[in-house]
Amino acid sequence: MKQITLLSILLFGLFGCQEIDVSQMSPEERDAVTSLTWLKNADAATDADTAIKRGDHRLIAMATRNPTLPGVPVESSSKAKSVCGIRYLEGSTDAVVSDLHLQLLQAAQEYAEQYNHIMLKRCLSRSK
Repeated sequence: MKQITLLSILLFGLFGCQEIDVSQMSPEERDAVTSLTWLKNADAATDADTAIKRGDHRLIAMATRNPTLPGVPVESSSKAKSVCGIRYLEGSTDAVVSDLHLQLLQAAQEYAEQYNHIMLKRCLSRSK
């Protein structure tokens, strides 16, 4: 029940006053959407700073058939992967199950772009 309430709050934030009944979602859609609920409180700049303080300079990759590094120029991605390392974004996939899931994946992509922009600068500057 707590999970559905949290999910309802997240969805309310994404869609304003539009009412969304998560109990009407298929189990597949509910699982896909729930895997991205962490976005509700995510702040890319704060999360990047926290990771840097822990000594974690890995970039975020989207877990798709052809993993991508949002916000990292294609010509720099090979060097960035080898110098910084990567980790996969929780809940990312290219198997979209609904319009809502697509919107959450787009928000996750934007988060990863912001995070990687910060992290790439820090990671590459420390490797010089």
